[in-house]
Amino acid sequence: MKTVHPSYSFKRKRALQICLVLMLTLSVLQLRASAMTLFTPLQSDGLTWEMVEHDYPGALFEDVAFLDVNHGWVIGQLDWTIPTDVVVLYTDNGGDSWQVKMSEEEQLLRQIDIVDEDTIWITGIGGLFYTTDAGETWQKVDLVVGNVGMSTVEFINATHGWTATGNTLYKTVNGGQTWESVPGWTFDDLPRKMRFLSSSNVWAIGYYGIYHSQDGAETWEQVSNRGGWTLSFVSETEAWAVGDDRLAHMTDGQTWVELPVPARFPIGGSWFGLTYLTDILFLDADNGWIVGDRIPVMYTPNGGADWYEQSVPEAVTERLIAVDFVNSTHGWAVGSGCTIIRTTKGNTLGTRLWNGVTDRVFLSIVGLVAVVIIGVVFVFNRRRRGAKSVLRDSLTQINGPDLE
Repeated sequence: MKTVHPSYSFKRKRALQICLVLMLTLSVLQLRASAMTLFTPLQSDGLTWEMVEHDYPGALFEDVAFLDVNHGWVIGQLDWTIPTDVVVLYTDNGGDSWQVKMSEEEQLLRQIDIVDEDTIWITGIGGLFYTTDAGETWQKVDLVVGNVGMSTVEFINATHGWTATGNTLYKTVNGGQTWESVPGWTFDDLPRKMRFLSSSNVWAIGYYGIYHSQDGAETWEQVSNRGGWTLSFVSETEAWAVGDDRLAHMTDGQTWVELPVPARFPIGGSWFGLTYLTDILFLDADNGWIVGDRIPVMYTPNGGADWYEQSVPEAVTERLIAVDFVNSTHGWAVGSGCTIIRTTKGNTLGTRLWNGVTDRVFLSIVGLVAVVIIGVVFVFNRRRRGAKSVLRDSLTQINGPDLE
């Protein structure tokens, strides 16, 4: 009968125990490193965003658009009632000071479109406001009757533009002198935002879907049955879309893939509540920003692989609605609670956010749990085999060896 020296068995067991401890230690260290990456700011040199002063406390700012680091526009309403008093602000020094370029009563301004430094279009109730002298004078184009607000406005040049209300899309080919409805828009949906990639390649997002036209917005097809607030395009094939609790990505020019909404905590969204997204802007394939509620500003430096929460002033307690950047560092965002904020370090990372089940912290946790389970099973099996061995040895001593 073959016998095993007790010291050999002890050394083997001790080696296996050491290996198990090392595996557990490495898993814990990996989890700790991943968690520190997730919850610790990678760049902490003060606030990324600062509050911009203005003379309209209590205002709700709906949109922001800048031509360069100095020249930009902000539109908004002065209280929450609809219609209400509205205001159009202009700055030529990056937001250090603001000039009132338009104020109206019983109105609602939602979107602004800058055609050039002189020509600006803004959506209103029943029609559009426009200026051709940089806001010195304004005119109104009436399109519909009643207390109905226009949802979007988009011009590709000084003559060709589109707007919408209800489930009707309108276009002009003469600089807004006349408008006609687009019969090819057959959806019972309100276009919230349009994006022209060329004179023929056009996208739109509404409440209930994302739509695509390949003939200059004349005819449309619905390519997604989930809508949202806005779209941002990196190229003709890559784009992003956001809704209240939605983040979607397209990489093939057709298919929209739903992605996890970045959050501060893995369970239950942002501290056990949904993270609401309102606007998204990508300058290129890598650099993108999202603004909304609960997490005011998110930033990705690597095309959405990782998202980081950028720090904002404590006074930003309500939802941000719109964001605009002119380069990777200079940006502005506006929203409710009289908020106008700006940054000159827009590519600051901040605190890394949770990014769904593919997040490396989640994978580290799964790996640690797997190692623990394997270790427990291994120890249990070793002890069971050890107990059987002791019982067999005891029976051998009592009955003698089996000579067969």
